[in-house]
Amino acid sequence: MLIGIVGKPSTGKSSLFNALTHGHAAVASYPFTTIDPNKGVAFVRVHCACAELGVTCKPRFGSCTNGVRLVPINVVDVAGLVEGAHEGRGKGNQFLNDLNAADALVCVADAAGATDDGGNACAPGTHDAVRDVQMIEREIDYWIMDVLKRNLAKAKGKSFDDFAQLLSGIRVSRDLLKHCATELSFSENTAEWKTEAHLLELARALRRRTKPIVIAANKIDLPAAEEGVEKLAREFEGRDVVPVAADAELALQRAREKGWIEYDSAAEKPDIRVLVPDLDERLQHALTKIDESVIRKWGGTGVQRLLETVVFKTLGFIVVFPVEDEKHYADHFGNALPDAVLLPKGSTPLQLAEAIHTDLAKHLLYAINARSKMRLAHDYVLQNGDVIKIVSTK
Repeated sequence: MLIGIVGKPSTGKSSLFNALTHGHAAVASYPFTTIDPNKGVAFVRVHCACAELGVTCKPRFGSCTNGVRLVPINVVDVAGLVEGAHEGRGKGNQFLNDLNAADALVCVADAAGATDDGGNACAPGTHDAVRDVQMIEREIDYWIMDVLKRNLAKAKGKSFDDFAQLLSGIRVSRDLLKHCATELSFSENTAEWKTEAHLLELARALRRRTKPIVIAANKIDLPAAEEGVEKLAREFEGRDVVPVAADAELALQRAREKGWIEYDSAAEKPDIRVLVPDLDERLQHALTKIDESVIRKWGGTGVQRLLETVVFKTLGFIVVFPVEDEKHYADHFGNALPDAVLLPKGSTPLQLAEAIHTDLAKHLLYAINARSKMRLAHDYVLQNGDVIKIVSTK
């Protein structure tokens, strides 16, 4: 799974990336700090099956504490988008193309309204973050439309299926293309798709399905942010809008790394506990401000909640634990529950096998529910928390 972080310059994208991945991407208050995409790994919380099964799990990736498993998610932060990016303005299509493989996007908006259209600092409350989200969606729509236009030219005189094959790079399948085309009353004769207005309509439909967007209403620790969050939620009713304080989360992580505080960003109810009695007065003041204006007011920095909203609510993924030894819930080395695989709801054992290795899927014989020890039908729909053994000739 890959989550892309987008937004206009200086909205806090790189701070959010660092907060999610505990990384060190360049952060500054001027536009286009990020030019090359930053890539990293974030961790989403799931309930591990270890407590229920009475085993001590040994994750190959991530960790597990008291039955809370941290599962890795790939994240990419691309350069800030500006109006006209699809035409080459700003950093142009250079970074739009970095979003090809993304399953979902996080649009970082300055809820405090403290950055203008170009990403320059302005007084809080003087800019409308709604416009910024609309601009980002519009630029992605135009980018997808340009992809459609280029590939229509390549597929001239060829079939609908040939054209669909050319769109696999932006995660558009034949079935999805047909579904969107039918929904918009388009024929399967792509030669009739001539006007830009029609292609833009199709691009918008494809973007909504292949690149669903969650809005990170960032900078909630600044003045005017509360009104900004409310307006974003109102204007994008029915969409996921998550209040976030990326800079505050990053500051807390840095303080924890230095041993100044005890803080668990993945906790249900995060709390800050100062460990150094003679902590510098300025640092103590900064921590108190974060505690009052973010932790107590908003219930946390929102960074972990944002990630889980994308994975489990927007994308609707479940977690499945594949094992080789169904009696001991382990791999062939005896490691209990070594892997946790995130899959879309509705997945079958075949999709689980594909997520592990293509050869395993090609030679799949059957699957076993490790809890019941029963063989599963090929069309069995995997459930959240299932522990599954894949039996293959490979």
